[in-house]
Amino acid sequence: MSLEAFSDKGKAPSVVDSAEVRGYAVHEVVVSVNDGGVNLVIVDKRGERTAVQAKCYADHNLVLLQTVREHMAANRNHSCILTLLVTTSDLTESAKKEAEQFRVEYWHGRVVSRKINSWKANKTRRTHGTRT
Repeated sequence: MSLEAFSDKGKAPSVVDSAEVRGYAVHEVVVSVNDGGVNLVIVDKRGERTAVQAKCYADHNLVLLQTVREHMAANRNHSCILTLLVTTSDLTESAKKEAEQFRVEYWHGRVVSRKINSWKANKTRRTHGTRT
């Protein structure tokens, strides 16, 4: 999957796809301008809920501190204990500092594409009974 597939209209389906590849159950999907800071809620095998926010920005448009704060507040509104912010760009320094302080996991730039491709390759190998 390329980052081009992570467009404004395609970001939630792309993140849903990557969550399902990782074995998460997708419980809520919000595809709206007024998503309240959460695009989807995923649940892992232990039942831990993660609020996911996807931001599709140009490389030069950084995710702001306000966005991180909105995501943290939205996390509580969806009864999630974990948070993940996925972006095609990067975070401002103040946003990174706050995300790290409050344990908001964030994936940015080419990391998103590499992770999705790696997960799909691993799933294919498991399906066909091969290992690396």
